[in-house]
Amino acid sequence: MNLVEDLKYQFRYGSPIIRLIFINVVVFVLLGLISLCLFLFKIKSNYAEDYLALHSSMHYLSHVPWTLFTYQFLHVGPMHLLFNMLMLYFTGNIFTDFFRKNDVWRVYLWGGFIGGVLYLGSNALFPVFEGNLSTLVGASGCIMAILFATSTYAPNLKVALFGIIQIKLIWLSLLFLFLDLISIPGSNSGGHLAHIGGAFFGFLFAKYRQGKIHFNFLESVTDKKPDERKFKVKVKTYQTSEKSYNTGHTKSGKPSQEDIDIILDKISKNGYDKLSKQEKEILFKASQE
Repeated sequence: MNLVEDLKYQFRYGSPIIRLIFINVVVFVLLGLISLCLFLFKIKSNYAEDYLALHSSMHYLSHVPWTLFTYQFLHVGPMHLLFNMLMLYFTGNIFTDFFRKNDVWRVYLWGGFIGGVLYLGSNALFPVFEGNLSTLVGASGCIMAILFATSTYAPNLKVALFGIIQIKLIWLSLLFLFLDLISIPGSNSGGHLAHIGGAFFGFLFAKYRQGKIHFNFLESVTDKKPDERKFKVKVKTYQTSEKSYNTGHTKSGKPSQEDIDIILDKISKNGYDKLSKQEKEILFKASQE
């Protein structure tokens, strides 16, 4: 299998996280090659900024409305791309332990969209941004949406920083949010506003999935909540260290939603590390939907 075929295979059969990373990298490479060709032939053009980046002007947006989504796949340099893709891989793989795989696409795209809307609204509303024409690029707002959806859904989940420091994911998320808030007066105000917008959407998405809020908007951009899906369950009962619960399976061999809810509740209270091997297997099977 040559390199091209291997890449096609990875894109076709890889997880949504791998596909998103693949798309971001391919876009970066293609735009870089186009910029190189324009430079060699002395052609001056800001095509990426003009037609793909999100501009702070609402009037400009009316001519290129698709930039509310295309900006999410643009990066200004290799380090910008590398850092965002590492964060996407880290947060995305945790996210898929608690949500459906296809939810990655929804939270990424709509988190970035809401981040872009907050960026545009802030530029139109606050006097400090008056006359400040800027552009927004990057997947950071999308990644913040994925991070906050996960940390809101499982606030007591612990992660290891640098393989040494154990910290709850919710505290790490709030730290990033705090840094964005105090950085708004700096040189990248638009980027920090987009992060905050993405975090807000991630929070709402998790609460919606938990059944704690009901918005028509969220119902329009997501499918039904897990507890609304109907399965015919054949029940078997097992014992855990804390309680008895049903590890029923549907006709397709998937764990029942009741079991998943019990396990997620246990994670919320005690953390992922406290799960038994059997519970982790059940959660893994559920994440493959």
